[in-house]
Amino acid sequence: MFDLIIIGAGPAGISAAYEAQQVGLDYLILEKGLIGNTIYNYPIGLTVFSTVNELELQPNTLFPAREKPTREELLSYYTRFALENNLSVQWEEAVLKVEKLGENHFQIKTEKAEYETKTVLFAIGAMQYPRHLGVKGEDLPKVHHLFRETYPYVKKHAIVVGGGNSAGEAALFLAEEGAFSTLATFRKDWEETDPKQGCIKHWVKEPLETQLEKNCLDVFFLGRVVEIREKDIVLEDESGNIETLPNDVVFVLIGSDADLTMLKNLGVETRNSKYGEVPVYNEETFETNVSGVYVVGHFTEARHIAGAIEVPKKIIPKLVAKFDKVKSV
Repeated sequence: MFDLIIIGAGPAGISAAYEAQQVGLDYLILEKGLIGNTIYNYPIGLTVFSTVNELELQPNTLFPAREKPTREELLSYYTRFALENNLSVQWEEAVLKVEKLGENHFQIKTEKAEYETKTVLFAIGAMQYPRHLGVKGEDLPKVHHLFRETYPYVKKHAIVVGGGNSAGEAALFLAEEGAFSTLATFRKDWEETDPKQGCIKHWVKEPLETQLEKNCLDVFFLGRVVEIREKDIVLEDESGNIETLPNDVVFVLIGSDADLTMLKNLGVETRNSKYGEVPVYNEETFETNVSGVYVVGHFTEARHIAGAIEVPKKIIPKLVAKFDKVKSV
């Protein structure tokens, strides 16, 4: 019987494991992919634009070659942190089902084994559950919902659909490396300047504008995507005009949603937020309405890496205090 099982080995899960280890909890992380799997799915060679102190699990432990780390440096950092601190992590072991058997008693079934634990912390990312347009042709092999690298698309007509940083970065990288790149986005997403609104950040937009000036990139102000076909794509612009553009590859980068299935099956209540559907949880303890079930990271409002790392530092002591209270009864 574990004190705590953590589902997910990203920054939130690793932070929670480290804090649990520091206070002597008997814990385990279960990860269906790799350590830092969300970061592993970032574009190859990407510079992460968060500052170092927002990414560190402990102060003065991340030392990138330049001011900000690359995907590879950050992935190496989280992996080394887990190994060097001897964190109890089992990766490439997907959780299939979480069941509450009684108070302070959960059973977790994975592809490989069954475990029992007093509490469960969900720290799962969302990149593996991308949103879809739901248009004809989206199932064609040339359509991708994840962008990894540019080189297969040199001298090819590439369309990136989306209005956030991921879409902007993909369009920029494609343009810089020789693709005929078009960013299909809503005008408000292009013109919005408030970083809290999920728009393209200035450090991505400025080089995009440079590529526009060089005629290496086009921006299409989108009404909707009508249809994706083998050799072209049909778009409706913001004025309602239909245009057909030559096309070899489409990247649909319109966000992603965490999979709430296991939480809902446990009876966890959800609500709608600016991020879509999220679990209901106590903002002090991050415990859901189901006693013993906690959420961090992408399941919460503190979904960016800095918040995902800091939240476990606050809630693990509260979890320990709850254990001590139960023992004293």
